[in-house]
Amino acid sequence: MAKIGNDRMIVRGERRTDNSWLFTICYTAHFAESDLGLRFDDAIDIRCVHRDGGQSPHYAPPVSFRATGTRVFRKKRVVVRGEDYDARAGLDAVCAWIRLHHEAPVQTQGVIDDEQPTPPLVPSGGAHHATPRRATAQSLRC
Repeated sequence: MAKIGNDRMIVRGERRTDNSWLFTICYTAHFAESDLGLRFDDAIDIRCVHRDGGQSPHYAPPVSFRATGTRVFRKKRVVVRGEDYDARAGLDAVCAWIRLHHEAPVQTQGVIDDEQPTPPLVPSGGAHHATPRRATAQSLRC
């Protein structure tokens, strides 16, 4: 079963001139020897840390990749458009949820291997380059 490592989780946000945010997420996917050579999907959802519990997640379309080793470094980019948040208020503390699973169609279709949040990021409200405040992955969960 594939796992998301929290040893090198990084999330960075950059506000762009069109009021959208570009988030870059880096993590390491860990695989068992039996997973090597298989294809997996990963997807990202940017969530406010203090969001309402009633909001359902909105994962970006998954991206397929092959498990080429027991540890595979992944770098993902996600754009949050200005209409998806109040541009005047800015973004509150956010984290990226990473979802990892076998690529469909396989016997485990629909089964999520792992799902983990990154450390939180506090984007600067009006600046075009967000200033991250980092915390260890174990200290705060989204």
